[in-house]
Formats: sequence, C-alpha cells, structure tokens
Amino acid sequence: MLHRRCWLQGVAGLLIAPAGPARAQELTITLRAPDSETDLRNAYVRDAVELALDKTRASDGAYRLQLSMPMNKRRALLEAAQQAVPNFMVVSGPDAGRAAGLVPVPFPIHLGVNRYRVCFVHTPNRDLVRKADTLGAVARLRHVQGRGWADADILRANGFAVEEVNGYEGLFQMVALGRADLFCRHVLEAGQEWQAHAGLKGLSLDDSLLLAYDLPQYLYTHPGNQAALERVGRGLRLAFADGSLQALLRQHLQPSLALLNLGQRRLITLSVPGPAVVEMNDRPFQIDLLRAPLR
Repeated sequence: MLHRRCWLQGVAGLLIAPAGPARAQELTITLRAPDSETDLRNAYVRDAVELALDKTRASDGAYRLQLSMPMNKRRALLEAAQQAVPNFMVVSGPDAGRAAGLVPVPFPIHLGVNRYRVCFVHTPNRDLVRKADTLGAVARLRHVQGRGWADADILRANGFAVEEVNGYEGLFQMVALGRADLFCRHVLEAGQEWQAHAGLKGLSLDDSLLLAYDLPQYLYTHPGNQAALERVGRGLRLAFADGSLQALLRQHLQPSLALLNLGQRRLITLSVPGPAVVEMNDRPFQIDLLRAPLR
C-alpha cells in the first residue's frame, strides 16, 4: 500500500499545472485531488486506474494520469460534465452520476467491499454505542455525513438522525467535539483515516458496530470520453481476471483489516431505497469480506 508520504508526493507530481500539451497519442486521465494532507480516500482509486492503464499500455499506448485541483464532490461532477479538464473521472453512485449527465465505466470500482461501515465515535460515548444492539438504538444516536453524500439518504431512510456538513476534516472535528456521536465510514477508508486522525482528542474508533448496506459506485465521466471509458473499463476487467486488482485492494485494506476485527462485530443491515438507475450486475465482481476475507 502507498504510505501516506508516497501518496502525497504522488499528488504533488500529478496536480494539474500549465504544462505543455500531452504527447501525440497519449491518453490523459484526470482524477479528483484529495481534500487535505490527511485525505487518503482516493488513493486506492488512483492506483486502480493506474493499474488499468498499465494493463492496456501495450495495446493502447502511453497515458498520463493527473489530478484535478482540490474540490468537493458536487463541484467535481460539474467539472466533469463541462469537460473542464481532459477525461475527468469521478467516483459516484448512479443517481448523482447520471443526474450530472455523466456515464459510468461499467465496473464496480470498490469490488463491493464498501458495503461495510465502521464508525468513528465521540470518545465519552463509546459505551453508549457498545450497548446500542438494535437498529433503532443505533438510529437514535447523532450521525454526521458529508453534504450531498448518498450515505446520508440511506441512513435517513432507516430512521437515522443525520447532520450533513461541508468539509472533509470538519466531519472528524464534529465527532471529536461531541457535536455528533458517530461518523461511519466504509472499511477501505476507516483504517487509513484512523491512522491520520488518531491524535485528535475526543475521537475514537468504535470497536463494536458494523453497518452494512449496498452502495454501488463507479467511475463517471462525460459521455464524449469514449476512448477513456473503454480503455479504463477493459483494463479493470483484465486486472480483475488476473487477480492483480484484488491484490491491490488487499494492499489498501491492510490498515483497516488489521484494526477492525470485522467478524467479531455486531452486524446491523440497513435497507436501501430502490435506486433510480441500475448500471450493471455487480455480483460477479463483489468480494464479501465476512464470507471470504482478503488475506
């Protein structure tokens, strides 16, 4: 897995700058930049796209992978729709991606592991969360999510009280200060985020609860970017077929799996409102970390 320093050095080298034009026949792909120095949410996605492009280098030629300027999810979808930068690909759920006028790379980028959620908790409330052994009890706790995130709608549909907040780092601060009880994250994010925020007074990683709900996500881009869509999709499927994508995912999951003891947690499964759009059947590409954990 990329160490945080290596990831940030990569970011510095990839940020869009007023450089000369790309070489002829070189495909440029743009991904969303992290929000802060501790934001490692997109490290796996970047590495997965790079792997897909490497898998197709012999057949499709050279590529250039770059990052956008930092921006929130809504702004990134808008930028992708306006084709403000070359082949801007944004991870999104179907409803938001399609609403922005974008189309997906037909491949579930997280291989389904993002269905499991663990939570950051306000430290004085750890015992309260440990005793919350029903869906109703967990729903009565105060939850915080990013503004416009699909998770907030799913939580509310299950009776949760959810406050939406702008700014990634502010979400951790809300919990640390006791203004929210829980901030729940999927398992690919939680381990790295705990390493980055472990020194924040008032913030702990809950050791008892495991939420589960399906949240299909894909890379979305402008429908005019057909060459990029086809190449990245083909590369991801090649990497899945030879096992290199699963190996990459395992590498990025290591910080979380070492901490979370998923099989020993209290599993609470949430219902998900029927999506307006179903892009594909994800099941052939899904990994269930409880039934077949990556090792």
